[in-house]
Amino acid sequence: MLAAPIRVYIVEDDDETRERFAAALKADPRILLAGTAANGGAALFALATVKPDVLLVDLGLPDMEGREVIRFAAERLPECETMVITVFGDEAHVLSSIEAGAKGYILKDSGREEIVGHVLELRAGGSPISPVIARQLLLRLR
Repeated sequence: MLAAPIRVYIVEDDDETRERFAAALKADPRILLAGTAANGGAALFALATVKPDVLLVDLGLPDMEGREVIRFAAERLPECETMVITVFGDEAHVLSSIEAGAKGYILKDSGREEIVGHVLELRAGGSPISPVIARQLLLRLR
């Protein structure tokens, strides 16, 4: 019996990035794009009914910080796994996102195969982190 596709919801204000991520996810039969939002308010409203398996969240949203969306999902959708998609790779953003409930942290310049691979890894119990971010964290812990 085939497993149900992974339901993914994207919260990203940049149209081009949102569409690029959506196209990558739609192209893989193991993933179902459950929806997208261009701001945090629309995402919070939709998440009450959509209930995705994976939530991809940008940190720099126009109406609120992406960490608020992450925190909302962590508190109200415990079976949903959240991963940050952002241009912010500094330690403060990474750590505060993890503290809010994110289980993965990737940069927006990820390629199509990487995007799909990160979603699959997240659902398999991993914590995908872009190599540049992982390096910064390792240096910090030294």
